[in-house]
Amino acid sequence: MFTACFFIGQAAKLFEKGIIMLLSHIFKVEVKRHFTVFAILTILSGISSLHFLLNHNQELAFTYLLINMVIGILLPIYIFMDYYNEFFIGKMTLNHMLPIKTSHLFLIKSIVFLIGIMMVWGATLIEIFFNPQGLYHARVMHSTNLLECILYLFASKFFGMLSGLALMGFAISLAKWMSKKVATGHVLMAGTIIAVIGIQFTLIRKGAWHYALGTSSLESFKQYANMLSVSIFSNQPTFPDISETINWNSVVMNLIVFIITGSLAALMLNSKKYEVYGK
Repeated sequence: MFTACFFIGQAAKLFEKGIIMLLSHIFKVEVKRHFTVFAILTILSGISSLHFLLNHNQELAFTYLLINMVIGILLPIYIFMDYYNEFFIGKMTLNHMLPIKTSHLFLIKSIVFLIGIMMVWGATLIEIFFNPQGLYHARVMHSTNLLECILYLFASKFFGMLSGLALMGFAISLAKWMSKKVATGHVLMAGTIIAVIGIQFTLIRKGAWHYALGTSSLESFKQYANMLSVSIFSNQPTFPDISETINWNSVVMNLIVFIITGSLAALMLNSKKYEVYGK
């Protein structure tokens, strides 16, 4: 009896180690698959930031913002299409035949995408922190709460992107789980994403005099409705202290959306109704 329990225990440990090694291998494969795209966008963003920084030419500001806006549009599309091909179309058949939960595969891919997004965004920090006319020198360092401003700058971006990835996974898994028809699935995906982001956007801009989408400003911190960046402006010419524009509610809202949509996506991705290959 003891010998049987021992071998069962050892087998369980080996299986667990095998799963960990398999997940590690998938992570490396995903990094290799997406490295070139994220590297190119990071370099492009970094070069534009450096050029704008070294020239101190405000006429280049529009070009700099335009490049970042285009990157901000391309990244979500690229990520969504990869999720779509993997979890709706099922192009990577081998991945779905591996002895791992589909939610684990989604998690690994999401970690790679999150790292990639933060890398690309990190290149923009060159302009934010080192440009004498940038956000840090112009407003943040003169604020009454420097630490909170810097923490919010990173936290708002991180949880906005995290929420966006979870929502994409939820929309795709819901569409696949509810309908096998491609056209119906597309409608469900679009409707789900628009509805959730629309609600978040409405709550963020509530009470604002006007707002701007996808742009940077020295007047206020960006807020995020999922991956949609929103700059909120009051009826004042400018806030005397940029820390007054910090809105932790938007960060909490993204965290809540991440938890709910991420959990629901995991449940549906692992359900027998979703699993084509019957894992």
